[in-house]
Amino acid sequence: MAKRCPVCGRELSDDAKFCDGCGTDVTAVEAKEPRSSGTGAIIEDSNNKYRWVYELPMLKSLFLLFEVWKVLAMAAAVVLIFMILVALIGGDGLDAVIGSAELSAVTLGILLVLSLPSYLIVTKANNGKYTVLFEMDEDGVDHTQIKTDKAQALDLLTVFVGVAARSRSTTAAGLLSASGGSLYSRFANVRKIKGIRRNNLIRVNGRLIHNMIYAEDADFDFVYDYIVSHCPNAKASLR
Repeated sequence: MAKRCPVCGRELSDDAKFCDGCGTDVTAVEAKEPRSSGTGAIIEDSNNKYRWVYELPMLKSLFLLFEVWKVLAMAAAVVLIFMILVALIGGDGLDAVIGSAELSAVTLGILLVLSLPSYLIVTKANNGKYTVLFEMDEDGVDHTQIKTDKAQALDLLTVFVGVAARSRSTTAAGLLSASGGSLYSRFANVRKIKGIRRNNLIRVNGRLIHNMIYAEDADFDFVYDYIVSHCPNAKASLR
């Protein structure tokens, strides 16, 4: 079988060290066996970076909707506090404060109701699934939504794993070409870690960035212990 570049697929000579097409160092590709069996396996590359794919059914796991509601509630609280301060400074009295609170409550209620059909539209656009690629090394963990199914994502991840990445986001360029957003948590900035085993969820919270890391049952303890051991400033809990 002809030797091919693991990234772009270009046919190469048997003694080629670099791809003529994309420049990949093909001698650095040392893909390792997955840590565990099954579709939830974590793959470690030659740079000691761990990658895995996790998939959530959006109508059964409503965490995204709850996160939207949380953000809306926080935004409404900030607006309410601002309006109350304006009323107090302006000397408008208690009636103005109560009116501001009622207006904020009505506005929040309308936004919460409107978020329901919006969530259904997003669910349909994603074929009912929220698929995430996680990348983790000694510096931090990256949570990237990918708009493809889990099986395809795992196939692509297996192809690209082991490539000597030059930056955090170069992994599996084809896989991430249709990404829906990324959230990166640097371990040095993490202040609180909360593992929820029954939900396969590890919350990694810093001062400004709150991240949600998911792992299959077979990999949960490994991911949790790795994150805890690399976050010197964090308080950790597991239930």
